[in-house]
Amino acid sequence: MHAAVFVDFENLFLSLKNREELTGHRIRDLCLGILEHLKARLHLDKAPMVLGRSYAAFDTYPGMEVAHDLALMGFDPQYVLVGHAGKNSADVQLACDVCRVLYRRPDIDAIVIVSGDRDFIPIARQVLEENRELRVVAIPDSTSGDLRMRVGADRFWNALDLMGVEARAAQAEAGPAAASATAEVPITTPLPQAGTNGDAGSHAEVVAAERALAERAKPPRAAIVGHIPVTWRTADELPADSELGERLQQCIDLILRAQVRHGSQEVWLSPFLKGPMSQHFSGLVHPERRALINELRHRGVIRIEERENQYADHPYSVIVLDSAHPMVQVAIERAKRRDEAK
Repeated sequence: MHAAVFVDFENLFLSLKNREELTGHRIRDLCLGILEHLKARLHLDKAPMVLGRSYAAFDTYPGMEVAHDLALMGFDPQYVLVGHAGKNSADVQLACDVCRVLYRRPDIDAIVIVSGDRDFIPIARQVLEENRELRVVAIPDSTSGDLRMRVGADRFWNALDLMGVEARAAQAEAGPAAASATAEVPITTPLPQAGTNGDAGSHAEVVAAERALAERAKPPRAAIVGHIPVTWRTADELPADSELGERLQQCIDLILRAQVRHGSQEVWLSPFLKGPMSQHFSGLVHPERRALINELRHRGVIRIEERENQYADHPYSVIVLDSAHPMVQVAIERAKRRDEAK
């Protein structure tokens, strides 16, 4: 049996965003985690996904930040139009695509709709009349009661059950532990600057002095609005132990260089993934590169913080490196030796 999955991404995003217990969490990453676990469950049920579509106004937040990720996961982004009243055409386009699959793809046995919108009652009825398997994945208290009644309890999957162990653990950590992590870690060791020769001790003093002056001259940092639990990591995306340590050290090297290049202890997450990480780890696919970032977070080497954005109505994420962590100290010493060898 094969499945086709159709995701009303905006519906899923807003259903999670409106939940108080998820305040301070990166909702778009929780959405991606749900979809990843949905694929895994379909595979375990011997109905692997062979076709995936996701629908949203991908030229606006949060779509513009997840279209790439959804495409790599197999949920091809379908750009939808937005009217003057803010209503988009996702429901209509999704329904049309479901009908196209029903009548043109006899090899697809199951239709999965990720949305709790009442508008999908007619298309759910059509799927059942065509004798195909149907699953509706949504948040129970954000799902139309009429849709649930028409689909039936056995065909309804609670999206919260697909958040996975890591996402649930992140919710548990969102209390005092997350609050205590807001304190900045002091920089006890200066960052190396590539291409600098001379005495290592005097060089470190100069860099430290320049950094202190630059920090005093900078405007206040944007307010922290959350510490983000990254839910990308899976065991299959990480290399064997023999390779993992070296890759993580290389990743730390890239973060240190980005700090020096931008004159800031904070590195913007999305540009870093698409720029330095993509270029340096060109042999890895995007989920594997993200898995390395999350492994560093999992080990306490970095924090990922969500910052208030004064230029837009949505926040942005930054990587904050713990310079006192042993792995960071190793990376700094490696960089010093490289400088001295030049």
